[in-house]
Amino acid sequence: MPRFIVPNLFLSPEQIVERSVTIAHANRLQRIGVAGPDSLAAMISLCKAGFENVECAKQATRGGGHEAADLLLLVGRMSGRVRADVLARTCRLLRKGGIVAVQLERASDDAGVRATLRAAGMGIESTVFDLPGGCLVAHAVERGIAQEQGRRQAWSRRAAPPAAF
Repeated sequence: MPRFIVPNLFLSPEQIVERSVTIAHANRLQRIGVAGPDSLAAMISLCKAGFENVECAKQATRGGGHEAADLLLLVGRMSGRVRADVLARTCRLLRKGGIVAVQLERASDDAGVRATLRAAGMGIESTVFDLPGGCLVAHAVERGIAQEQGRRQAWSRRAAPPAAF
């Protein structure tokens, strides 16, 4: 079923998947996690396109492992609050250097995506917007950036000489 994105532009979940795979440069050997209201249609579309390592990304129960996704797709129309909740529950499923592709209503919604990733301790290495594709954004993420910076700051505070009176 087509989804209304902006005036006079309708994209099906299959078209969103096609654009997301294109901007993320995904290949059929990569592990892909899918979340959001159109996740079932997206998973079927990926399987029809020959992607074999596709799974529903429900929630990360641990931060990493051999099952980490190369690409996480958030597909379907969601409010900012719902999108942030889904992203917060699933972003830890990404491997280091993985890509999260998110369907947005408008480009300005990316600020919420960035804030959610930062809150989860992930840094953003690079970003690609696909506005003709119905406002998609893809972020290559670096896991653990916030935690590592926090550890460095804590270490530097411990290593600092005592203040003179």
